[in-house]
Amino acid sequence: MLVHIIRKELIDQMLSLRFAIACAVCASALLLSALVLARNFSEASSIYHMNQVMHRNDVLQRTRVWDLWQGVTVDRPLNVMNALVGGMHSSLTESVKVQMGNRLDFPEDYEKNPLLPLFPKVDFVFITGIIMSLLALAFSYDAVSGEKESGVLKLVMSYSVPRDLVLMGKWIGGYLALVLPFLLSFCASMVVLMLFPEVVIGPSDALVILSLVAAALLYLAVVYSLGIFVSCRTEMASTSITVLLLVWVVFILAVPNMAPYLTSQLLPVSSRESVDREKGEMQGEMSRKYMAAVEEEVKRSGKNRNQVVQDSVFQEKMRKVSEEHQQMLQKVEDNYAVKIQEQTRWSGIVARISPLTSFNLAAFNLAASGIEQERRYIDALKKYSTSWEEYSNEKRKAWDEFMKQRQQAGGAMSFNPQDMERFNNLDLSDYPRFHFEHMSFRERVVSVWMDVVLLVVWAVLFFMLAYISFLRYDVQ
Repeated sequence: MLVHIIRKELIDQMLSLRFAIACAVCASALLLSALVLARNFSEASSIYHMNQVMHRNDVLQRTRVWDLWQGVTVDRPLNVMNALVGGMHSSLTESVKVQMGNRLDFPEDYEKNPLLPLFPKVDFVFITGIIMSLLALAFSYDAVSGEKESGVLKLVMSYSVPRDLVLMGKWIGGYLALVLPFLLSFCASMVVLMLFPEVVIGPSDALVILSLVAAALLYLAVVYSLGIFVSCRTEMASTSITVLLLVWVVFILAVPNMAPYLTSQLLPVSSRESVDREKGEMQGEMSRKYMAAVEEEVKRSGKNRNQVVQDSVFQEKMRKVSEEHQQMLQKVEDNYAVKIQEQTRWSGIVARISPLTSFNLAAFNLAASGIEQERRYIDALKKYSTSWEEYSNEKRKAWDEFMKQRQQAGGAMSFNPQDMERFNNLDLSDYPRFHFEHMSFRERVVSVWMDVVLLVVWAVLFFMLAYISFLRYDVQ
């Protein structure tokens, strides 16, 4: 009997106008998205390889010791999954200037098309989270209430079919009709991606793609179960679709967008500009203390300023003061980072009231385009900054020794061409390269387990509520 109900529901859905519209919408959205994103990835690939060569040649052409303070420019590694999922970062690749002291200079998009922010990035996540969720409501809103209005439900129940089988058959048949055009269109979009030679999908990438599809199907099961539940609670299909649209606006649009605002009000954090201003004031205070200490030492010892500055005892004293000052600066930065992390954590907790948030976070992490991947990338840049600093210190060891001898001898700080010639023949061909690998498939799966569990809980909860409501549903 269950098979017959599934077959009836599936045929009814496939013969309806909404199924034809779903096929057209899925095909156009997924194919156009694949074409645009693959083209963007192809262009980003060309830019990435060109920048790599340019930045490497820039370092190799340096010969002066002063050039070591300029740092080195590295490029964000390409992620083939960006041809499917855009991710949280605005660009597929970017050039970051890495300097000593963990200083990272990210580019600003001054040449960005001003119209681009007006339109959302239509990728796999957007299509599934927004477009397919609306189609899920269109397929489920009249599953029970609509058949009651037409009298079909009363006829079906006259055969003494158990209500649990009726509901299960309706759910399976309608869900299959919903995901069939989605899966077929997705397969067609993958064929489009394969037409671009720059998009090379390996075995691990194939596993990620299958995981993304599984997460999308789970999310659609949540929304479809919600539609079935509301349909079991209403008497008319018009009432059902009205309630569902209201719920969709609240849980799919409002909650994810309001969560960061609410947490920022409850857990306020100073702006980045305020923190930098505070650190700048501390730096200015440190400079004033240093100058006051020099003046005080000049009056006490009777030496001139140059002698005081070069005095080893005074230098050791200032070194300790500088270390304490750096610790204070680091404390300000650490407090800011802790507050940001706490605000982000609570934003995620509140936003996960919406199933869309769980799906988005799971999809971004599976595609290695989420928050965790970005954190690892920043950590890798900082680690590379340390490597570059160590390399630079080694390369300018002779220069530092020469400067130290000059200071101890009390010589002039001007340099003749012969002096500079000794230090302007650097060979930087052995400079450390930046290496970064995206998260492994296992790490990605581990990072999304909580969001997957939440989606499963939502799907089971909505289905059980629909089941309880249908047991008491009046078919007359």
